[in-house]
Amino acid sequence: QSSQSQSSFYPPTLLHDALQETEKAKGRLLYYFPTSSEKDDSWIGWHADSGFLTALAGDMYINHETGEELLDSGDPHAGLYVATANNTKDETAYQIIKVDIPFDCVAVQVGECVQLVTGGALVATPHCVRGSTVTNDNTVARISLPCFIDTPPTFPLSLPKGCHRKDALHTAYDRVPPLGVRWTHDGMTFGDFLAKTFATYYEWSSSTSDDNDNKTGDGGIEEKDVVE
Repeated sequence: QSSQSQSSFYPPTLLHDALQETEKAKGRLLYYFPTSSEKDDSWIGWHADSGFLTALAGDMYINHETGEELLDSGDPHAGLYVATANNTKDETAYQIIKVDIPFDCVAVQVGECVQLVTGGALVATPHCVRGSTVTNDNTVARISLPCFIDTPPTFPLSLPKGCHRKDALHTAYDRVPPLGVRWTHDGMTFGDFLAKTFATYYEWSSSTSDDNDNKTGDGGIEEKDVVE
């Protein structure tokens, strides 16, 4: 209801109609090995989900050597972080917030495709996962179970009628490749958008040297203004 009030452009049943008969729903059981890196995104680098919806269960931590389940990571700084835009006049200002999902709960993340088809009424949130580094033997591993719900690859990523490109793109977080570079035109298919996104992220990471790992920057990619 609140997101609909922000934009009168997109139909209220849009996501239901797009996803109700999809066969593209998959769960991934992911294992993150122990790390000694103290980077803020040592387990998962900064990114925004490029699809539609991601259901994410709470984390599980284990001892990598013994397989024993742990109560937590042992590191109060380890876990999921999101970058949220501050409600200030400075549109480039982002606040980094640590998010803890209770073990018996599921969080739902909105992807960039939803941001596009709703004309920016719902916005994908950049996020990363910081590894645990408090133990001397670096034996803490993380297990995660995300479930990705997307449309078929031929689904067109079109703006709602009357919506402008700038409304959907918003200001980019400078540690994630700009959405406008990857979504090249209105009506671009979901499959083509994913292919462009994967290629852009590869270029983004490859063009950033180890010396700049903890610095923000454009990674050599610039977003061009597009008038439609």
